[in-house]
Amino acid sequence: MKTKGLKFIVFTILICGLLITKTNAQPFNIGGGIVLGTDRPNLGLKVNGTYGMDFLLENLTGSAAFTIFIPSSPGITTFNRWALDIDGHYKFYETSGFNFYAIAGINLASYSTKTTAFGSTTKVSAFKPGLNIGVGAIYDWKDNIKAFGEFKYIASNLNQAEITIGVLFEL
Repeated sequence: MKTKGLKFIVFTILICGLLITKTNAQPFNIGGGIVLGTDRPNLGLKVNGTYGMDFLLENLTGSAAFTIFIPSSPGITTFNRWALDIDGHYKFYETSGFNFYAIAGINLASYSTKTTAFGSTTKVSAFKPGLNIGVGAIYDWKDNIKAFGEFKYIASNLNQAEITIGVLFEL
């Protein structure tokens, strides 16, 4: 009876030892910034979060961002747009507090226009997926505050390039 109990304990310890992986505290950052795009509306505000994913691949970070563009009305047409980005950032170079990374991911964008002319209103809207590709840099400004800048191109039916600058706070 004692040997069965001892075998069970040893077996359980071995299985647990095989299932336990190395765990590190992965950095989680949240923040936002200002976005300048090449399509209308041009100016937007971004809220994003990043999570260190070194457990999958060294130097990999996951990022999720929501951007809402400030509606613009040049003439008789009003433009509205928002986007959701899910990206992977791969750090390829580091120097003097700067981390440079490549960006690849997906973009889900909603775009609408409203044109009012001669007493009638025409509305057009679209929801399009796309692919992101670009580069970025993070500067370790203080212990838990980082400044970042990104340039990315979004390939979809709503093609555009974006430049973002902002701040991330480490939690």
